[in-house]
Amino acid sequence: MKKAIFDTSVWISHSNGGENPQTLVLEDYLKNFPKKIYITPTILQEFLMGLRYESDLVKYKFQLQSLNSFKSDWERTSIDAAKLYFDLRKKGVTIRKSNDCLIAQVAIENDVLFVHLDSDFDLIAKNSPLRIF
Repeated sequence: MKKAIFDTSVWISHSNGGENPQTLVLEDYLKNFPKKIYITPTILQEFLMGLRYESDLVKYKFQLQSLNSFKSDWERTSIDAAKLYFDLRKKGVTIRKSNDCLIAQVAIENDVLFVHLDSDFDLIAKNSPLRIF
């Protein structure tokens, strides 16, 4: 099984009991390949910010912090994400949230599978080396 990053959208769907191909893949990874799951600080922040209860914040913070993260040069990654956004815009592709380019850039740099439920990542993948599920 390949290393994978699961987007905030998948973590949200999973935490809400959603059943779709992406959450089923996440469930499989959590049960069978937890060492192959990677998270980015941006995904961690986005997911935790959306929780309603402090008990959930504590629970998910502990769970998500136990996952692998890439040790990126965040300044370089941020500049590369800005370039990704710029290049997409030149092609007529508008990404709604700049954080999506940052998350995608981490996946591209580390050549990992990216699992999502956000159409902006489909646009990024069509116009970049991003590998999506």
